[in-house]
Amino acid sequence: TAIVIELYEQKIEPPEIAARVKHSQEAVDRYIKDYERIKFLARRGIGEDEMALMTGRGKTVIRQYMRLLKKHHPEIVKRE
Repeated sequence: TAIVIELYEQKIEPPEIAARVKHSQEAVDRYIKDYERIKFLARRGIGEDEMALMTGRGKTVIRQYMRLLKKHHPEIVKRE
């Protein structure tokens, strides 16, 4: 998942990401959609527990996305 988001943050198009990481287009699209949802919730100050409930994603996945957000968008995750 992390490599997909790293490539996405480098502005690589999803079909190219899918080819590079040998994942289906559907999986890549799902990872990106989940990442964008977490970014949206983080901007609004929603906590990780609530994010997990709202998105149906596990806390481990949420934490991974939060680490990526902290790296690429530190202004969003300034509270931690």
